[in-house]
Amino acid sequence: MEIDSTKNKGLTWTEKYRPKTLDDIAHQEEVVTMLKGALKGRDLPHLLFYGPPGTGKTSTALAFCHQLFNKNIFHDRVLDLNASDERGISVVRQKVQAFSKKTLGSSKEDVLKLKIIILDEVDAMTREAQSAMRRVIEDYSKTTRFILICNYVSRLIPPVVSRCAKFRFKSLPREIQLQRLRSICEAESFLMRKGELELVMKYSEGDLRRAVCMLQSLAPILKNENITSRDCYLNGSSDETLISNVCDSISVSDVPQIIEITKSITKSCSGVSFIRRCFQKMLDDDIINDENIAIMGKLVATCEKRILDGCDLENNLLDFLLTLRETLH
Repeated sequence: MEIDSTKNKGLTWTEKYRPKTLDDIAHQEEVVTMLKGALKGRDLPHLLFYGPPGTGKTSTALAFCHQLFNKNIFHDRVLDLNASDERGISVVRQKVQAFSKKTLGSSKEDVLKLKIIILDEVDAMTREAQSAMRRVIEDYSKTTRFILICNYVSRLIPPVVSRCAKFRFKSLPREIQLQRLRSICEAESFLMRKGELELVMKYSEGDLRRAVCMLQSLAPILKNENITSRDCYLNGSSDETLISNVCDSISVSDVPQIIEITKSITKSCSGVSFIRRCFQKMLDDDIINDENIAIMGKLVATCEKRILDGCDLENNLLDFLLTLRETLH
């Protein structure tokens, strides 16, 4: 796919390089085949897209709608809501139901005489809101189709799930992610070595959207042709040597030493990245075993949540390392 970087310069890269057509969607053959059939006039069921973040669920829904409806009628036929922001029953009754009641306008270019409601992150909706939505799905199925998008299908009530055709979005292979990141780099006129792109993919943990966001934040530094400074910046966000030293010495370190280690971590590493990678390193080295894995898992989850909620980074890292030392004694 060729990317035109001259358009939409003010957009974030995730929006700027979002797939525009179903042919641009990678590695989700089943749902793309079904949606292409709908573009040719076949029946379209209610749809449920679920799977890991950054695999193309929202992009697929939007690409399909943009191909199905031209610009003149798109906003009259498509309602796109993020259910995590508006997740109460009032949204279903006010916005979703009101849109479903709207009369369809006439258009000679229509393939399907339908309106489409896209509900992103629907697993964040309350059970009451889901129950109300189930009723709307039943009452307006002649003129309205729902595309529900979530990460965890288990959080949806069975009556909603049973009314949709389910499609699981698979994690994108490394080759596809690398190809996509390279095409963005070329469009933005800066080059990255394969090892640098793999570092970005490693930090994004398979989430292509996160990888693209990370690439955009790194772009001003990576356009610098000084290889040494590039390496320092890329590796500085997760120092492998520092993590190895912490894992090897934490059980025999005293409190003053752990305080110094904490200060060095805050200067060179992202707190959440350090905790995750430290946990993975200890798993790989068998430092974490069947006896302490439950304690360690809870510790990592608790400290990570506190940091993401805005609590003090240094205090949480210190708590993490001190508890880690006690657990490994």
